Amino acid sequence: MNQSDHHLEDIQVIRKLMEESSRFLSLSGLSGIIAGLLGIAGAVVAQVIITKNSATAEWYVQPLAGGPEGLLSCLPLFSAMGVVLVLAFSGAVVFSLHKARRSDRRIWTPVTRRMLVSLLIPLGTGGLFILLTAATVPASVTAASSLIFYGLAVVSAGKFTFGEIHWLGVLEVMTGLACLVLPQYTIILWATGFGVIHIAYGLFMHLRYRG
Repeated sequence: MNQSDHHLEDIQVIRKLMEESSRFLSLSGLSGIIAGLLGIAGAVVAQVIITKNSATAEWYVQPLAGGPEGLLSCLPLFSAMGVVLVLAFSGAVVFSLHKARRSDRRIWTPVTRRMLVSLLIPLGTGGLFILLTAATVPASVTAASSLIFYGLAVVSAGKFTFGEIHWLGVLEVMTGLACLVLPQYTIILWATGFGVIHIAYGLFMHLRYRG
């Protein structure tokens, strides 16, 4: 091996070290697939709950938490969505831990903390926005808000991990905006955003990064 080859190898090692110190590389594509399957299941449950509780087929033009009971009227729906969120997040943690151990990487680093902060600030803001407006805005707007705020959270966190995450967030925002334009397809678009897009992203990431 000549001197130029040694220099090239040194540069590659330095680049890898810099990348690992500035980006969270243990994110698993399998977690995206699981999140997508859970998203579709959540959409099915939401459709069942809404169909059972709504007096009209055009439920999407009415506030999700309408009526004298207010937020209590949509407690089963919010509970189901909460379960889906917890399971999806748990899946991401489990698969990321497995990938980190397999790659001999630390999963809890300053980069991980910065990524979580960047994710949770817009996600938490979106959750509060939904709770505070669920009784006053159309249900389609509530669903669109969940997609848009989630997409913004993913874009915000994307700079600390794989570049493809940024585009996942952009697609989620676009799907949320489509909910506002096509409110009659709210459930289908919600299932597409949290389900189909996640599965496609997860498969792509799994095949590209083998994990």
